[in-house]
Amino acid sequence: MLKFILGVVFGAGLAVGYVRYNVELPEYLQLTDKLRGNLVSTATEFELYDLDQDIATRRRALEILFANRADFAVEVDAEFGHPFMKSLYRRQAIRDARILRGQWTAFDTALAQPALRERFEQRYGTKDTEVLKRRMLAAALQKDYPFLKAWLEKKGEPSGEAQLFDTLKRVGVLPDPGQPF
Repeated sequence: MLKFILGVVFGAGLAVGYVRYNVELPEYLQLTDKLRGNLVSTATEFELYDLDQDIATRRRALEILFANRADFAVEVDAEFGHPFMKSLYRRQAIRDARILRGQWTAFDTALAQPALRERFEQRYGTKDTEVLKRRMLAAALQKDYPFLKAWLEKKGEPSGEAQLFDTLKRVGVLPDPGQPF
């Protein structure tokens, strides 16, 4: 019994070292994945829930917790209304919005070439440069960014050709993450 307790204490000590100093257990001391995962995640919880710990240590502890107990992470995410999933979606929408918005200036280059301009004017039914660019932007959203289009619709963001560029400017800004607790 004493050997078992000493082994658990030693394992927990190594797990804490793993979180703080990124050190792994030696090969011959590796436990089965589930037992090791539970030991590591239990040890990391001490670091994670210590609010006086520096943010780098707490982030590393969270990373280890997610790696070893993904089911728990998904459960917590669901319990609080999927903030992690929503953040992933927001991040992808921001990325797509920035890329799509960047096409606006590329349209100027394309429209500066008379043959391309003529073709775009025929395709989009206007000679007005501003309207033409807005229609091209809306077509690019439709064709190349199905996730962003669906996300904008779900959020109730205006995505018509008249408002799309302004929406992309507003959406393509990362929120200030602030400092975690």
